[in-house]
Amino acid sequence: MRRVSDLLRTPAGRRLTLVAGPWDAREVGSVVLVDEMRELGSAAPGALAILSRHAMRSCDVLDALRLAGRGGLAGIVLPGPSGTTPEMVELARREGVALLAGASDHSLSDTVLGLSAAVRADPGLLLRRTREAIDGLGAMEGAGEDDILRAASASVGVAYVVADLADPAANATVIRVGGRPDGYVCWEGEDPAAAIVAQVVATTLGRVRAAAREAEAARERALLALLGAKDTRTAARRARHEGVPVDGWHVAVFLRDPGGDSTPGTADPVLRDARRTAAALPGARGLDRGFGDRGFGDTGAGDTGPGGTADLSAPPLVTRWQDGVLVLLTADERTTPGACLPYPPRAQWPSVVGAGVGTCQSGPDGLRRTASQARAAAARAAAGEIVRFDRLGVHALLAELSGSESALVAARDMLAPLERLGALSGHAVPTLKAYLDSWGSRTRAAELLSLHPNAVAHRIRRIAEALDADLSDPQTRFALQLACHVVLDHDCLPGTTTPISSS
Repeated sequence: MRRVSDLLRTPAGRRLTLVAGPWDAREVGSVVLVDEMRELGSAAPGALAILSRHAMRSCDVLDALRLAGRGGLAGIVLPGPSGTTPEMVELARREGVALLAGASDHSLSDTVLGLSAAVRADPGLLLRRTREAIDGLGAMEGAGEDDILRAASASVGVAYVVADLADPAANATVIRVGGRPDGYVCWEGEDPAAAIVAQVVATTLGRVRAAAREAEAARERALLALLGAKDTRTAARRARHEGVPVDGWHVAVFLRDPGGDSTPGTADPVLRDARRTAAALPGARGLDRGFGDRGFGDTGAGDTGPGGTADLSAPPLVTRWQDGVLVLLTADERTTPGACLPYPPRAQWPSVVGAGVGTCQSGPDGLRRTASQARAAAARAAAGEIVRFDRLGVHALLAELSGSESALVAARDMLAPLERLGALSGHAVPTLKAYLDSWGSRTRAAELLSLHPNAVAHRIRRIAEALDADLSDPQTRFALQLACHVVLDHDCLPGTTTPISSS
């Protein structure tokens, strides 16, 4: 461990002059620049304090020596040449503090940097600082990333930060999760202890992230099991065990993405963007009352409802579900039902998909209900559009049916005979829908389809024959009209009769 006598032999120390006090009374653990005298009182024991001229204007040398002695400092450096008095020499000896004077032609910053580098290069101090930092990290089992970075930075004396990409101008070491790079721990400076500890920080963060992702994956599996379970009570118990907040107030957002790839290890931009957006939620805004007419995130002043606001009781759950991505937001079960949950602004969601939002529901059954509503609403959303289930009005029933797998299967089975109509099969369902929506008016249906009324009559005759259906029967007409809406809402772009893919 270096003492003041050792530092005086370094290039930076040769510009200093010992004025009074012992030069080997205490080991030097750090070098600090003091611009105000209160900073001298808070300096760490063993520090070598370099005083600025501003600091000396508020305190004389004797007061500085007393403060340094009470704090166990190794020495203080005065700015520029300094004389001595018998009282000053005696006080420095009694306090065990080396009193040094700096060169008038050398900047304080150069002195601090030079002496700091010399202190850090000491093998004994390097080993002690590294060991203390590593021991401190080992005692932080279960801590979060921010706490780990904060503790490591404080123990070594550098500012560690985490970045997705390494800055070429900074030092960096890679964080690995499952053997794959997952960000970097970055810091500045040439401190050898900081470089060693950074490796330990990166390894610790890798373990923390791996554990967090495994816990998140377990919650997602439990959530999916609850959504598809026939025995809700058993599935809810498993979900609670995995940390899914099933007993609170829930609102679901569903991002329709039929072309998404959920294969493990492959890129999934919609899922990635949804997770990033959900993780960036502010503290509290907008449950189902927190939406403006233009979509969520567009609320006006005072549009948060009478129930106030509610914090999320758990991080949002984001997972692939059926033909899209489900985002589940939950507030504590003790929250007032009229309270508000935060929603990301409309612009933050991926613009290439349609989104649906369910209503606020409570408990395990409510969780399933709001998820189903969100998916049903998303089925009616065009790309970049957000549809709220409670704004669908009379179309809510159709949205529920179009979002139901059993209803879709039944509707497709009912209309399956139309596939035998050859060239007409691709136009049969849109034609039948237009005809039934027009109350059996061939003229009105022809206008909707840009056809001659006789062409519509010919198509309807062939369609009725293929289905073996009596289109004059009210119940038959209603069932077929409902089936057409369910199939087209699911298989076509919302608001059109143009299939996304050929039948």
